[in-house]
Order: sequence, then C-alpha cells, then structure tokens
Amino acid sequence: MATTYLRDRLHASAPLPAPGAGVTAARFVAFTALYIFLDWLSYIHATNAFGVTPWNPQPAFAIAMLMFFGQRWLPAVFVAVVASELLVRGTDAGDMPAIVLSSLALSLGFATTAQWLVGRHGPRFPMAAPGDLYRLFAGVAAGMLFTGGIHIGTLAAQGAARITDAPAALLQFWIGNGVGVVVTLPLILALADPRQRAAMRHMAGDGVALVQLAAIAAMLWWALHGAPEDHIKYFYVLFLPVVWVATRHGLAGSSVAIGLIQAGVVVAIFDAAYPTPVVYDLQAVMIAIAVTGLLLGATVDERTRLGEELRDSLKLAAAGRMAAAMAHELNQPLTALMAYASSARQVADAPDAPPGRMQGVLDGLEREARRSGEVVRRMRDFFRIGAIDLKPTRLDRLLLRLVDAHRDPAAVQGIELRLAIGDAPAVLADPMQVEIVLRNLLANAFEALKSFDGPRRIDIGLRVQADSIVATVRDSGPGIAPAMRERLFEPLATSSPSGMGMGLVICRSIIEAHGGRLWMEPGPGAAFHFSLPVGDAPDE
Repeated sequence: MATTYLRDRLHASAPLPAPGAGVTAARFVAFTALYIFLDWLSYIHATNAFGVTPWNPQPAFAIAMLMFFGQRWLPAVFVAVVASELLVRGTDAGDMPAIVLSSLALSLGFATTAQWLVGRHGPRFPMAAPGDLYRLFAGVAAGMLFTGGIHIGTLAAQGAARITDAPAALLQFWIGNGVGVVVTLPLILALADPRQRAAMRHMAGDGVALVQLAAIAAMLWWALHGAPEDHIKYFYVLFLPVVWVATRHGLAGSSVAIGLIQAGVVVAIFDAAYPTPVVYDLQAVMIAIAVTGLLLGATVDERTRLGEELRDSLKLAAAGRMAAAMAHELNQPLTALMAYASSARQVADAPDAPPGRMQGVLDGLEREARRSGEVVRRMRDFFRIGAIDLKPTRLDRLLLRLVDAHRDPAAVQGIELRLAIGDAPAVLADPMQVEIVLRNLLANAFEALKSFDGPRRIDIGLRVQADSIVATVRDSGPGIAPAMRERLFEPLATSSPSGMGMGLVICRSIIEAHGGRLWMEPGPGAAFHFSLPVGDAPDE
C-alpha cells in the first residue's frame, strides 16, 4: 500500500502525453460546448453590470483542463470564454475589445489558479491527504479573488460599470466562483483519479450509500420547500448527511454528496423570483459544507491508507520475526549436525573404529536433520496461524531427557546441573514447542555462566501450583542488569554479543499460546519460570 501511494504521487507529477491533432480538436469542441452549457445553466440572478452570478461551475472545468493539459490549453479556454460572453450573456459583438479584454482577464486568472495547483503535484492533483485540500482551498480562494479583481477591474476601467459597484461585485464574484470551483473541481479531480473512481463504483453498489443519498435528497427538499427567506435557517442540517457520507466513503463519497446538494440548490434558485440575497447566503453556507465534507473525506481516506500501510508493515514485521525465530531455533540442531559430521569424519579416518559406531553417528545425523525440518515446519505454522499440536505431555520426562543431553556440555564448562522434579501430572501441550522453550532457557543459563568466575550451577525444577505446573530454570550467574529487565521480552533485546534477542520473545509467544505465563525473577543469578495449565490431560 505504501508503494501504491508513492506510485500515485509520482504518477501525479508526470506530465500527460500530448494527444494527436484529431483528439485535440475533439477535446476543444467538447470543452467549449460544455463550458458554454455550464455558463448558460448558471447564468441566473445576475444583479449588476459586471454580470456576476451566485454560482459558476465553468471556471472549475477550465481550471481542470489547464491542470490536465498544461498552459497550452489557455487559447482554448480564452475562445470558450469569448464564445460564452457572446452566446450566453448576450454581450454586443460591437463591444469586442471589451469582450476580449475581460475574457483574457478571466482566462489568465484561471491559468494562474491552475498553475498554483499543479506547481507542486503535477497535472493530476492527488487529494490524498488533508494537506492537499488545504492547498486546493488556498489556491481557489486566492485565485478567484485575483481573477475577480482583474476581471472587474478591466470592466470598470473600460467604463462598462460604475467603479463604486466594484467592491460589492468582487465579493459576489468571489463567492459565486469560489463555491462553483470548490464544489465542482474536487468532483472532476476525483473522476480523473482511478482510485476515487473505483471508490465511487463501490459506493454505487452499496445499499447504505443509496440510503445516504436518498436522505440527502429528502433533507434538501425539507430545507428548501418553504418560503425562500426561511431556507437558510434549515440549510445547516445538511452538514449531518455530508459528515455521514464522508466518514463512510471518504473523499469520493463527500464529493458526490456535495455535488448533489449543489444541484438541489441550483434547482431551487432557478426561479428568477428567488431573492438574490438569500441565494448568496445559501452559497456561503454551501462553501462551509463543501470544505467540511471534503476535509473530512480526505482525512478518512488518509487514515484508511495509513491503516493499510500499518497492516503491510505488521505483515513484514511478522515475516521478519518468523525468519529470525527459525534462524534462532535452527542454530542448535545445525550445531549438532556439524558435531555429528565431524564425528563421522573421525570414524571414517579411524581404521580400527567399531563397526556399529558409524551407524550410530549416521542415526544421530538423521535424527537432527529431521528435528531441523520439524522445527521449521512447526515454527512456520505457529507464527503464520498460531498452530500448536496439543497432546498429553509429561514435562518431567521432557526435562530428564534435556538434562541428560546437556550433562556433557555442562561438565566441559564446569557447570553443575541439579534437577528437582516431583510427581507431576501430564499437561496438554505441544512437546516440540515446549522443548524449544526449555532449550532456550537452558542455553541462556549456559551463556550467563560462560565467563562467570563464581560457582557455576543451574537448578531445574518442576512443581505443581494450584491448577498449573511451573517449570523453573535458575542459574547462579551475575544476573540481569536492571536496564535490561525492562525490555527483556522485547524483540532484539540481548546482552550476549552473539545473541539475536529473539529467544525469550519466541518462548513467551509459545507459552502464552498454551494459556500459560513466562516471567523472570531477579535475585542471586536469574530465574525464569513458566506455567502451563494442567487441565484434564490424560497420562501418556
């Protein structure tokens, strides 16, 4: 998921390839026709000589085309604006110099806004995080203010309208174009994003999403069906369904919901008798709804993406932990295999070796090789799905076998092994995994006494305590440093130069999977205890 997010970011900054002449001509015709249609659809409640209206989606379309195809699309935008002035707004063709100057001002304003948005991310604005939306909102607010300033200033300078009306017209321009771009541009960018389109397709097949959109339509009708002067009182209730949609469907859902609300508002205000001040009040609230919904949707998308990245990281960490655990547990059987191989070489080189000695060495090689394979299989199953093979297990017999196997190495190091076990019942456990735990604890005790100058002793005990059996491995070494005790059972925590810091982590995971507990008791030396529930296991 992290690589997907990075790929999307890199793809966003890559320029779009230049199309062929036929494709460019078709795009130009389609863009011009749609720009004129949107201008015609929104050309209502124009209240002054500047031709300012309370809702203008066509700038969003022009900005999107400039973002996608670059500044080479600026002449096409200019032509569309001029055509719209002539066909929709009914400007006299005799005023062509004024039309050209005002259209040029609008086109330059759109181009400046588009350049601000693509300056960091490239032609495909990602909208992958709230920070992207902040940049979009800042660009739209500043861009529409700049565009309105040069457009209205150009008209006022030509004497097309009174200069005293310019401040009010600029505010109305800023609201009308701002809400048009804030509502429409994110929807266009979402439709251009494959990930957001996939989210919209999923939303279309979600029954809850259909209920949400129906709720928006019903609440919109309720808020706008009365007297126009009362509409603003109830319009705030539309925050609720937008928040509901955004939290469930992210930015794709909030873009669709906001577009639906804006469409309902346009239908309501299409009547020329609708009070123009109320229209601007509704559009001001519409900006607040759009900003809230889009930011919340982007936040939900970001949290979803981060959650997926975290899950991927945890999977990689689990795989690394399993690999480290296998490497740790294979160390002992591989050491035994090397010892058997060395013995086999010595037997082969000895002409007077007893006939059965080589067979014994080969049997040991085979036994340790099988044990290595079993360790790999069982550890893989344990870390992958938590699998344990429970069967009646006598811990006293397991301890006796392990102590016997460690007596020769203990004698070489001058370590006294003392075993104290009573009459212990069988427990339901995985013998292989419990043996791994005991081998790790014994290996740690041997390591603690390796360079210890005092008495070298390891006490191994087994006792019944309430409804569990407690096994203990205690050494007479220097003990564990206080700083190490706090993170003793954390991965990679080790005081041994050759240790991996995984042994106690593996042991604790195994014991807890059996329903038991592993803990350390400080004191003279170090003592490790683990408990296993007795249950109703029959004797072996």
